[in-house]
Amino acid sequence: MRERIELHLNEAPKLHNPILIAGLPDSGRVAKIVLDHLIKALNAIPLGYLHSDYLPPRVLLKSDGTPELMKHEFYYWLNTDQTSHDLVLYTGDAQPILPEGAFRLSDAVVNLAQQLGVETLVTVGAFITGRISDNPKVYGAASETDLVKELQSLDVQIINSGAVTWMNGLIPGLAKVRNLKGLFLSGETSGFMVDPRAAMIILRVLVRKLGLQIEMKELEEQAKEIDDALKKGSEKASSEGQLHKSKYVG
Repeated sequence: MRERIELHLNEAPKLHNPILIAGLPDSGRVAKIVLDHLIKALNAIPLGYLHSDYLPPRVLLKSDGTPELMKHEFYYWLNTDQTSHDLVLYTGDAQPILPEGAFRLSDAVVNLAQQLGVETLVTVGAFITGRISDNPKVYGAASETDLVKELQSLDVQIINSGAVTWMNGLIPGLAKVRNLKGLFLSGETSGFMVDPRAAMIILRVLVRKLGLQIEMKELEEQAKEIDDALKKGSEKASSEGQLHKSKYVG
């Protein structure tokens, strides 16, 4: 009988004090951009993948015209600095479509993290404001007071009300239940568009927290393109408003 979650793993070396960073598609694709950039910039090594009936019922078409089931993927990165942390990176094509699936998949991720020796799990996502900010901030929450203070020292604004939904919230939540450390980092975004700016500010916090050396020029260029487009749109709207005003006869 086919399992609702099918996990396929490659053999991995023993990881040194690993931290798991997870990000699944959300508003503005913020989390996916963060994880895809980390995987590419660190040249992370595939650890495995999972297929699940809990993912949306569709296949993705590849560049050669062939279909592929939606999946979630795991990677690992070995840090050359043995005083620091190795990383386990987790992302995928989509969030699960049902609450049961969100719980089951989150549980599977935390189980695997424990098997790999992970004690700290970090999820990333979008902090939706419904407006475009000139100076977007990173917001966060953590499973214990010391971690909250650490986030504050990294200039992260603490979320002290509301909720974090689906797997981005469940993974650190389940980590806390199992006496592991859980963190959530979210980049401020309007929610109206794909937002590399929000991803970039999350990455800057991760770089500071973990002492990573990663290139972000590509993201910075994407963010600048969006800033320029927004500026032109604002100038056009202002110009049209002035034109309309000048033609008005009362």
